[in-house]
Amino acid sequence: MKAFKVFALFTACAIAVLSCSKVEIPQPKTGPGGNEEEQPEGEFTTEPATCTNHVVAHRGGSRESGIPDNSRAGLKYTMSLKCYAMECDIYWTKDNNVIIAHATETYYVNGLKPWEHTLTEIRKAGMLANGETIPVLEDFLDIVQVEGNCTKLCLDIKNLDGNLTAYPIKAVQRACEIIKSRKAEKFCEFICTGNETVAASAANCMTVYGIPVGWMANKAPAGHKAKGFSWANLSAKSYMTPYGDGERTIDEFKNAGMQISVFNIDRQAGDGNAVYDDAAVNYYVGRYADLRFICTNYPKWLLSKLN
Repeated sequence: MKAFKVFALFTACAIAVLSCSKVEIPQPKTGPGGNEEEQPEGEFTTEPATCTNHVVAHRGGSRESGIPDNSRAGLKYTMSLKCYAMECDIYWTKDNNVIIAHATETYYVNGLKPWEHTLTEIRKAGMLANGETIPVLEDFLDIVQVEGNCTKLCLDIKNLDGNLTAYPIKAVQRACEIIKSRKAEKFCEFICTGNETVAASAANCMTVYGIPVGWMANKAPAGHKAKGFSWANLSAKSYMTPYGDGERTIDEFKNAGMQISVFNIDRQAGDGNAVYDDAAVNYYVGRYADLRFICTNYPKWLLSKLN
């Protein structure tokens, strides 16, 4: 009996030590919005490993891998490459979930506008090509915090038209609540539409929760700083020069003491926001050390260029 008490005391101490760096995942019978998929059992970490690169896989590198974009499999592909992050698109649903999906130009996911429908309704309306259901933010956090390495989530706050601004604001606010509840602040970053109203909400989340936000506005560094941002995330094709159609430069941000990241640097045509000719690729690879990260549809290819 005495030996049992000693063993029990030892076990309790060991659990206490482990709990300092890890948090146990609650085990609901169903996931958010009535999802029938159970959450994984076990413990999850609150901080990713140190990453040796600054490559972000756009929508999980689906163009390179053939895996559906914004999918769990796409996240695992990104993690298999040990990329710095996976870029993924977020939308708010009627029942206060945050789904990860890329909507059509008219904002439909599975033929439904997310803010008018529940998660269950959206999932019942269709599956991804590999048989997955539409994921929610918690699904991705389950993966990076349980199975993860150095890969983070780069959450793209998608813009809607002027009459719908409330919904991307709800998306970022709810995402921040979820991230905080999971103690996943170090696993997540936001990139935010240039819409100034949405950006103000993102900046507030940055201040309150300490989650980094890159603003996607075509403005000089002073314009970013005036809104509270110290990081700009800009389209290489639309906003940057050289090898783009804009006037922003890496050096103007560097000289202003701001971070800058660019999207998308690709190996071939296919994305309207991409630069992909050899000169442009070589330029951005050469300026890699001056960039917060490079986003690409071809993460494995870009990593090979950087090694």
